[in-house]
Amino acid sequence: MRISGEERRKQILEIARGLCAEKGFSGTTLDDIADGAGVSRALVVQHFGSKEGVYEALSEVVARAHPLEEDLEIERSIAEKDDFGVLRACAEHVFENNVRDAERSNLRLTVYSMLENRELFQRYREARDGAWGGVISYIEARQAEGAFRPVDPRHLVEGFRSLVVHRAAEVIHEQEAPDSESFYDVVDAMIQIMLAGLKN
Repeated sequence: MRISGEERRKQILEIARGLCAEKGFSGTTLDDIADGAGVSRALVVQHFGSKEGVYEALSEVVARAHPLEEDLEIERSIAEKDDFGVLRACAEHVFENNVRDAERSNLRLTVYSMLENRELFQRYREARDGAWGGVISYIEARQAEGAFRPVDPRHLVEGFRSLVVHRAAEVIHEQEAPDSESFYDVVDAMIQIMLAGLKN
């Protein structure tokens, strides 16, 4: 069965995402990507132009993978103004999605981009920043209501996201089976401290 050009492009990008997360950008060749997708190298080049073109297009995949704005628990917590629940659901979203696909996760892809390609890392970072826009808006709304004291919500969310990602990486890669209780104990304590400092 033939698939459309757009479906083929998505398939190639998904294979490339997994391979680059597993082996790094420098460790992944166009031939690896073509073999993994079951297509010719020429077809990969036709869609993306070059290996660098594939890497650039991966920023779209990073932005679309596991979008926070589609997480029903985050949405519910925002609607109910459950401050702890919003931050906890965000942490859970990041952790559980990275645990599920630990060897091919966006977390690994981001680390490789940080180590191997600064420009690419910046694009991935911008894509991730956009995904947290809803949480920033939630904090701004709570500030406007007088529930939170005035702080820069972008800095707050960046700090929280960094904590979550760092702790997730530690837990996921420090042992054979990730200890989710260890992850949530630290994250829950940090959320409580943050909210105690935020609330008027």
